Amino acid sequence: MPMEIVDELESLNPAIMFAPPGGERYTRVKNGEELRYGGYSLRCIMTPGHSPGHMCLWDEKSAVMFTGDHVLFDITPNITAWLSVKDSLGDYLESLRIIREYPVKTALPGHRKPGDFHARIDELFRHHDVRLAEIANIIQASPGIIAYDIAGKMRWKIRARNWDEFPAAQKIFAVGECLAHLDYLMLRGIIMREQDGEVYRYHVT
Repeated sequence: MPMEIVDELESLNPAIMFAPPGGERYTRVKNGEELRYGGYSLRCIMTPGHSPGHMCLWDEKSAVMFTGDHVLFDITPNITAWLSVKDSLGDYLESLRIIREYPVKTALPGHRKPGDFHARIDELFRHHDVRLAEIANIIQASPGIIAYDIAGKMRWKIRARNWDEFPAAQKIFAVGECLAHLDYLMLRGIIMREQDGEVYRYHVT
């Protein structure tokens, strides 16, 4: 990735600007713990994928699931590669399978519009199947391609005429998502990578 894009993101990234110093404001909760307040009881469900520590909150009494960024309804959650995570996309898909079993009547996402919980999860599975096939086809057509260029050939729903016009932050998100899919394909033996100086080049197996 061109360093000017990385430098620009470091100055604009909202996660950097709004992250509070230290961790004193937070109380860690574990998978399965209950949060009780005002007559409500919410069970914590670990759903890694969008981020390693992502959780959904389940109100069994009213069949309401607070989905955070795990299930969004008018955009697809960004699943990126994390240095500390071997298979972000695999974690995400497994989390979707687990959470789909809940008898959810109302799903409330972290932002944007609510929608049909179970139907949306099925759509997300299909979306990632299509994404994985798309990436494998790009590598098949261009052996030795690098992740940044794979991301540039993928289809994105964004207001930009081409990859060169993508905003820097969107390029970072796109490459991160591409890398998560590449990790998934490598772990399942569909593609391989070789190191060439400072970059990795990808090939189908």
